[in-house]
Amino acid sequence: MKTVNLFLGIMGLSFMSCVAQTKNDTVDKGTTKIENGKVTLSNPDLEYEVIIMDNGFERWFSTNKKPKDHYSITFLENKNRRWVQEWNARAGRMNSIIEYRIDYNSQTHYGYEVNYTLYHYLLYFQQVNNLRLD
Repeated sequence: MKTVNLFLGIMGLSFMSCVAQTKNDTVDKGTTKIENGKVTLSNPDLEYEVIIMDNGFERWFSTNKKPKDHYSITFLENKNRRWVQEWNARAGRMNSIIEYRIDYNSQTHYGYEVNYTLYHYLLYFQQVNNLRLD
């Protein structure tokens, strides 16, 4: 079985109550930084940070990602919600390659950048490991 060197954490998700919003009109000021197999997304206004450490994702992402206007925020949020639920259901099970849970709250508006990158990471993980999350 292929071992995945994975640390996927939505860190800093200690949101204040005012940040856990459902409004979609919030401006997404998120930034993405990719270097040495580590993808970091951050947005100081929403107080979140996502770190993906997977050696193959950076290269896959740069060659396989769709243009940012290709998906709607609603599509990304719906896919991420379903895929994260299945991911978390499999996390930590015996013989599972998924070791960590993803703390993704479907009631929180993470912004386009986080949903876009999380969607692509989950798509990448499924393709590389030949499994389906839905």
